[in-house]
Amino acid sequence: MDTVREKRFKNNSKNGSKFYNSLQQGAGKRKFTKELYNLFFISPDKLNPTDTIKTERSETAFVQYQGKTIRNITVRVLKPFGPTLYDTTQVATTWIETTGNKLHNTSRKNHLRKLLRIKEGDDVDPYNLADNERLIRQLSYIKDAYFRVVPVLGSRKLVDLQLWVKDQFSWGANMKVGSLTSTDFEIYNRNLYGLGHEFSNSFEFDSNKDQKYGYTGRYKIRNIRKSYIDATFTYQNTYEKSVIQIDLDRSFATYNTKYAGGFTLSQTMRSDEIQKDDPIINEIPLDFNYGNIWFSRSYKIKSRNQFARRKLYITGRISGREFFERPKVGPTLNQFFHNNILYLASLSLSQIQYYKSNLIYNFGRTEDIPYGSLAQLTMGYEDREYSYRRYLGFDFQKAVYLQKSRTYFFNRVALGGYFNSERFEQGVLLGQTKFFSRIRNLGSLRLRNFADLQYTLGIRRFPEEFISLITDTGIRGFSKEDVIGTQKLVLNLETVAFTPYTLGGFRFAFYTFADMGFIGSNKKNILKEKFYYGVGFGIRLRNENLVFKTIQLRLAFYPKAPSDFNQFEYQLSGEERPKFNNFRVSQPEVIPFE
Repeated sequence: MDTVREKRFKNNSKNGSKFYNSLQQGAGKRKFTKELYNLFFISPDKLNPTDTIKTERSETAFVQYQGKTIRNITVRVLKPFGPTLYDTTQVATTWIETTGNKLHNTSRKNHLRKLLRIKEGDDVDPYNLADNERLIRQLSYIKDAYFRVVPVLGSRKLVDLQLWVKDQFSWGANMKVGSLTSTDFEIYNRNLYGLGHEFSNSFEFDSNKDQKYGYTGRYKIRNIRKSYIDATFTYQNTYEKSVIQIDLDRSFATYNTKYAGGFTLSQTMRSDEIQKDDPIINEIPLDFNYGNIWFSRSYKIKSRNQFARRKLYITGRISGREFFERPKVGPTLNQFFHNNILYLASLSLSQIQYYKSNLIYNFGRTEDIPYGSLAQLTMGYEDREYSYRRYLGFDFQKAVYLQKSRTYFFNRVALGGYFNSERFEQGVLLGQTKFFSRIRNLGSLRLRNFADLQYTLGIRRFPEEFISLITDTGIRGFSKEDVIGTQKLVLNLETVAFTPYTLGGFRFAFYTFADMGFIGSNKKNILKEKFYYGVGFGIRLRNENLVFKTIQLRLAFYPKAPSDFNQFEYQLSGEERPKFNNFRVSQPEVIPFE
């Protein structure tokens, strides 16, 4: 087997043990302080075994059972507090933990069984088992999951399959404080009734806006009638916009999934943008309807590499947008707001493999690291209000895990645009390289480095279009909207120090970052355009037993910034876990200009 294993980390480091021993001795002198210690602190020598770094192929544990027949499938669900997948004898000891378990909606076993793409009587396929294990593990209300294969006594052909699942506490809350006059608060449940239904309620307040209060509600139903179709309903009424939307989605969740598709219908009013990070500044409120439908069929392709999972995808999509309120338009005026219907088709070749590891984007839970490649050719036709044009785009992505240096690289090159009367327009060239290093030990800390370099070039974009540095691919915390252009180069650097300490079940990670970017016209060398950068540090807290977002406090300094921009910035917020580029094929897309 081509298995990669990283160096084990010694949890019971001398410094950590001395700190906890002295703290425990002091707390143990009184009953009250002893209870507080048991509630908030965990000794380094009792940390979860998943904190030992081990990187291996996702299907490694199942290869020895390949071809055997599955006799029974059982599901075992552990509550958020107390037992772990590695020590089921542990119990909740504090009143907070026992109360949390009582309030929690435990995942129903039948619900989890219905999500699986395997059944009793199937032969063991290591890759399919790994896919199904990952499918459960990536649910937003599951901390971790794994399959245990148990040989049947007296039989050489039969095995029993046990799915062990560790729940996360299903209730969560999030608050974002950007200033004294602006606050966002969200409360949500990601596993209502134990069926995987999600319900979120977000409340906004901004005293500087005409509409000071806002609300966003979202309800998601998972796996409707075992069709593997998820439905999401959204209602939003804030100072930014008013939206009503319904989404239906069926994804290529496993290698054996043949069909996928989706449907979206929405009505948007009072919006200053068509979608997030629009490449345009608009001061006139927009009202428009949007519809989208797509369908895809996949075909397996044989490969000489026994570990490679290669597939060909044929995908089609139709989407349309009709405006009711918008800026004044004409054949060459405000073309970004023309009514349109877009027809797209794509041909994709994907090859995916996975490693399992941890302490990358999460704080100890198992993470599935995809590597492989995706080559996608997209063609289409757009029926616009004043014209017709064709679309052509190519996107190539590749990720590798270097065993010798134990580092991960992701690379992407994409080029696309429209042909209007043989003239190429509204094009974009995109190049990206992402990297994260092996884990390194520094005393009781574990360090990992991250880097993301991205270049975007707009080619004959509409006059009103632009890109900026305030997006997710720009300078974090940067909020100066008039720093815009049609070309940019951004480098994001970050070093994260994972600590072995916990407080109230929350793990700590400290990080430092440096973001820098060039932005300007596409007429010049990008390195001669305007240059901005920001540096800072922060702390992240996360309890993997909770569905809470990662709590993040960030302090930033912008030495190179416009004169009317505050050089110092702070933010306390809840952040979603970053995700890997997973090479999964979805609906055909126009290469984004962002």
